[in-house]
Amino acid sequence: MMIKRLSVLMLVAVLAVCIVPETKAGDAEQVVLNETLDGSFGKVWRAVKRAMEVHGCGKPQTEKVIEPAEEGGLYKGIYISDFCILATGEDTTRDVLERYGDIPRIRGGMWISGRIQYKINIREEAQNKTKITLKAELSGFEEFITNQVHFWTSNGLLEREMMAAIVKYSNEEIQKAGSTDE
Repeated sequence: MMIKRLSVLMLVAVLAVCIVPETKAGDAEQVVLNETLDGSFGKVWRAVKRAMEVHGCGKPQTEKVIEPAEEGGLYKGIYISDFCILATGEDTTRDVLERYGDIPRIRGGMWISGRIQYKINIREEAQNKTKITLKAELSGFEEFITNQVHFWTSNGLLEREMMAAIVKYSNEEIQKAGSTDE
């Protein structure tokens, strides 16, 4: 009886090890940037739209402002950019994509386009402050082997660049408005 129990316990232990998914050392965590700015929601919202336009992201897929339910409440907004093209063509796309993240390894793969999509949440806080949360996702089209679009996480360079642009344009909006509130 004791041997049966030990055998069952060993079987359960082996199955538990086999079932647990293996994580690779190279798997990167998604970069999430948070910034709190001194300025109204409207000024920061305009800065986000301007930064996206300057970076060539075109019209957003989602642009939603949630107005407060009661008077004196706080605004929220969601901005999901269209796919911003980073590179096209067989010759340079792989080099550009490798600069911004670990692309999926596809033996003999031929990357013909690379892009990024930004997801930004904006939340107005008390005392005329606004909090920004920025995330992004890279993707590219591999033509030769899979003939599919693949998605992966960024190393954070493009996110930091975009956040710096948003902060810069927000500060310009605040300077332009002077001390008047919206």
